[in-house]
Amino acid sequence: MCQRLALIFAGAGLLGWMTSQLMLCLLLAALSGLTWQLWQLYQLDRWLNGDPAATPPWASPVWQEIAAHTARLRRQSRKRKRKLSRLLQQFQQATAALPDAAVVLAEDDRMVWCNSASQTLLGLSPGRDVGLPITHLLRHPVFVAFLNPRTLRESDRVEFPSPVDDGLLLGARIVPYGKKQRLLLATDISRMRRLEQMQRDFVANVSHELRTPLTVITGYLETLVDSEDVALEHWRQPLRGMQQQSGRMLHIIEDLLLLARLESQKERSPRRPIAVSKLLIDIADDALALSGDLGHRIEVIADPELWICGCEKELRSAFSNLVFNAVRYTPAEGWIEIRWWGDEGGIHLAVKDNGEGIAPQHLPRLTERFYRVNRDRSRGSGGTGLGLSIVKHILNHHGGQLQIDSELGVGSVFTCDFPPELRVEPVLTAARHGSACR
Repeated sequence: MCQRLALIFAGAGLLGWMTSQLMLCLLLAALSGLTWQLWQLYQLDRWLNGDPAATPPWASPVWQEIAAHTARLRRQSRKRKRKLSRLLQQFQQATAALPDAAVVLAEDDRMVWCNSASQTLLGLSPGRDVGLPITHLLRHPVFVAFLNPRTLRESDRVEFPSPVDDGLLLGARIVPYGKKQRLLLATDISRMRRLEQMQRDFVANVSHELRTPLTVITGYLETLVDSEDVALEHWRQPLRGMQQQSGRMLHIIEDLLLLARLESQKERSPRRPIAVSKLLIDIADDALALSGDLGHRIEVIADPELWICGCEKELRSAFSNLVFNAVRYTPAEGWIEIRWWGDEGGIHLAVKDNGEGIAPQHLPRLTERFYRVNRDRSRGSGGTGLGLSIVKHILNHHGGQLQIDSELGVGSVFTCDFPPELRVEPVLTAARHGSACR
């Protein structure tokens, strides 16, 4: 191409020298070359845009190379498009077979695509609803609040009734999908929740039925143990063992009933301002009585000006469970620290001990019902295996979380974290019982 341009300009120069119009001839040659290049670009543009009448420019090696390279890129692009199309088709076929609803959301939460199950569970239609904000299609307040990007975490789930059938309860979560997209997955959890409710009702009913006869048995055993009848002298030890075991069974039943109430509680308990520092001092006194001759050292470090809005009965139960567990699993003459403080992140209670500690593999399951690290050790200590489960439910009712840190042979730290909005100003004792908060 350079040789061709050189020949054109040489011919134009020779013609201009012969006609004494050198500059004019060179200018005309340059304009002709530019016009020819623009024509080649125009041909290339028509060919790239798919004009059937256009042909790629082959007039020079440079344009031939450009056209050949472009053709290769177009063939590669067509292959990638076919591959992506097959992958998309496979994805759509797979998600269409799912019993769960799957909805692809754009960055602004507008619906991009949905499978057939989303029509059954969520009432969405791909032909009608594509491009609309998902909050215009699913208007339940719980779901709308859940979708808030400022508070949404990948591990979060939300439950809400199906807009198609109020009898269906859906569990939904959001996961990242593609580039700046998210995938909404919704599952029918109605049957699972019904089974859980049946289990809770069964446990509550059985526990309630067992409490009355056990109370009667415990009362008779207490009378027999305290009797001074000489004929019962040889039965003292067996009667004390029976009294101890019946009392333990009664304690388990009381915890089961409390747990059933916490799990089935739809409305939160009345909340009042609570002086937690005084509450912790009372709990520490009870813990010293539980310790008895073991000689535990129990220290309370609590801010007396830090009050919390909550249900005092529930929080007393939660805090007592943590402190009493520390007493049960800390060797004689060990120390237990109860700390109550607040900071920018919220309000915190920490129960720290130098007990035997817990192996890491047990930590995730400690809040399960009846889960025991050491069954023989737990039974001997008088625990029911329900304490931490009760603590977890009470903290959930107050918007809090339980954090557990432990190391074998060193000790454990159980921390209750409450949101900062539960903090309230101290109130007078006389007005405390009459003043509700939030």
